[in-house]
Amino acid sequence: MEFTRSGPRRVDLYNRVSMYGLIVIEPVLALALIGQVSVDAPSHVLISMLGLSALHAIACLLLLRASMRYRLGAAPRPDLLRVVAGVVTLAGVAMVQVWREYLELSDPDTPDLGYMALAVLLVFYGGPLAAGMPARDGRWLALAGLAALLGIGWTGGHVPSGGAAPTVAVIWAFVAAFFASTFPTFVWISKVLWELDRSRETEARLAVAEERLRFARDLHDVLGRNLSVVALKSQLTGKLIERDPDEAARQAEEVRRLAESSLKEVRDVVRGYRATDLDTELAGSRAVLEAAGVRCTITGAAEHLPPDVQSTLAWVVREGTTNVLRHSDATRCVITLGRDGGTVMLTMENDRVRDSSAGAPGNGLVGLRERVQAAGGTLGAGTRPDGTYRLTTTLPVDEQEQP
Repeated sequence: MEFTRSGPRRVDLYNRVSMYGLIVIEPVLALALIGQVSVDAPSHVLISMLGLSALHAIACLLLLRASMRYRLGAAPRPDLLRVVAGVVTLAGVAMVQVWREYLELSDPDTPDLGYMALAVLLVFYGGPLAAGMPARDGRWLALAGLAALLGIGWTGGHVPSGGAAPTVAVIWAFVAAFFASTFPTFVWISKVLWELDRSRETEARLAVAEERLRFARDLHDVLGRNLSVVALKSQLTGKLIERDPDEAARQAEEVRRLAESSLKEVRDVVRGYRATDLDTELAGSRAVLEAAGVRCTITGAAEHLPPDVQSTLAWVVREGTTNVLRHSDATRCVITLGRDGGTVMLTMENDRVRDSSAGAPGNGLVGLRERVQAAGGTLGAGTRPDGTYRLTTTLPVDEQEQP
């Protein structure tokens, strides 16, 4: 991937910066409104209004942060901050009403400053408050804010009937509704992406656990029957040593043969030389990737490849799939299998590789390269100029050999 941050982290940062940036606008709007006052208001009134606006913005920023942490499951519900920010909001409304005589706007055809201040305070309080609610509740809050501002504006005589006043009042009412409905949507998007990211990590851990279970099952299949026979024949040998030394020697030789056979089969399991159905591995990888939200396309089939080649390539597919899940935020993965005369090539290519995983190869790829080289092939892996990651494996194959 082109950025060091993961996809959910980037989107979450974008959402936070967008919402914080909107809240920071509040003192600027307050300063612009005070600049339109037509009378010479005492300096302490103007300073108090600006100070309260800055305090309100800080309270709303803290509430917004706490609301996001609550919705993302990282903190309890911020009831105290909701109350504190609400008290500061009410204090601002009261302050505007007390000093209303000093806060007449120069344009008589616009809503009075009491309405404008109420709109600003509710807009910047409603967004962070709604951010801590489900999107459905945020929409109800938006409708309530819209109705409250329109009702107060017209029934309270704050909005003159002429000029641009009705239009300005309606615009501010809809801005309040927009904030209350948009903030919970931003938080919901972040929450969904973080949950998806956690599910991808869980999918990768499950893939590793499944591989361990597969290995344990193979060991059980290989050793279970042979060790049982070795135990029985060893007991029989002990009983025959005195009565029939020749038969005891034959049983001891059979025990030795079984032990050597078991040792060879265990080594085959560890080295991955046991025959594996490559088509089955490809189908399993597609299912795992698509379950994790990665669109997987597979080209080619393995039915004409010999068993030893299929087994080696199956290990490549397993390791490659695990790498896609664990070391990328991929949205697509293309697996191509082709044969050209005496060579078979398997490529796995995915997008959105994390920079932290694009450097030195991990232990999985090192072991995989050794496995492929032991079969006479080559393995290459790396990030391409277009940002995609490609894993390429080539193996020699007898043109006359069939599975």
